Amino acid sequence: MTALDAIWHVLNAMAAPLGLALLSAGAVKLLWRQACVGRSWAVLTGWGSVAALTAHIGTWAYLDVEGTMLGYALMVLACAMALWFRVFVLPARPE
Repeated sequence: MTALDAIWHVLNAMAAPLGLALLSAGAVKLLWRQACVGRSWAVLTGWGSVAALTAHIGTWAYLDVEGTMLGYALMVLACAMALWFRVFVLPARPE
């Protein structure tokens, strides 16, 4: 594997968690409008992407295989829990 192949592999591996975080932040903003007052897309996407990337990389390191159904399930669960925590547990900061 060349260096360019390795870079593309890592970028493609990061695309799924980042895309999931972006779609999840949009769904949360759409479904829970009242609870999301004062929370920006960037903040919600950041929380979701950090959680999803952590779960994805952790599963990848633990199982030594990327792209397993367990990894994707943990990624979705981690993203959902992070967004729930940010929206419903932490108070919104006044802007």
